[in-house]
Amino acid sequence: MTKDIPSSSVRFETNTASSNVGLGDSVRRQQVMDISMWEATKWTVATTAISAVGTVLATYRYKNFNKFTSTSIKLAIPTMTLVGTFSFVFETTMTDVMLNPAKYGLSNQPQIVAKVSKLPLHHRFMNYIYDHPFQMIASLGVPLAAGILSSQMHNTHLTLSQKIMHSRVFAQGGVLSILLSTMAFREYMDRRGRFKEEEDETQYKLSAK
Repeated sequence: MTKDIPSSSVRFETNTASSNVGLGDSVRRQQVMDISMWEATKWTVATTAISAVGTVLATYRYKNFNKFTSTSIKLAIPTMTLVGTFSFVFETTMTDVMLNPAKYGLSNQPQIVAKVSKLPLHHRFMNYIYDHPFQMIASLGVPLAAGILSSQMHNTHLTLSQKIMHSRVFAQGGVLSILLSTMAFREYMDRRGRFKEEEDETQYKLSAK
């Protein structure tokens, strides 16, 4: 005589397995974040220190540097180095860890297999911005700052220090607008969720049933 297994026990085992999968994803995500944070912090400290020392040496050794730069510009040089280096290294390292886990001692983690997406181009673009916000900010902010500086250099009635100061103020306003727009977009995507492939949508609907 066979004994029927209660459905509740089957449900418990299934839920346990799914929770273990979720726990593994959480641990993997934390490992990626830890490695990215360490690499970003390491390079940020090094480049900011070099930038700060270089600014101090230029201040004491070169009269023209003091003549054409104000105190705010001198402070902005290491500050912008800090922000830019941390954002760039963190974003690029996080992407590299996910694509090449063995390079960072995570060889037991599954590598990401590239596949052709069937999503519309604008959906893929929105997913990319959602996954890589720092790259979006940098790709828009750097050309904007360069364009503002280039336009200010044509103002012959201003001194070099004034041109740099005006460029910094305008660039900060523009980058701040880009940052706020990116944050608003990520807030929208957090509520809506990423655009998924057809097979992902199908699996989600089947699991929901």
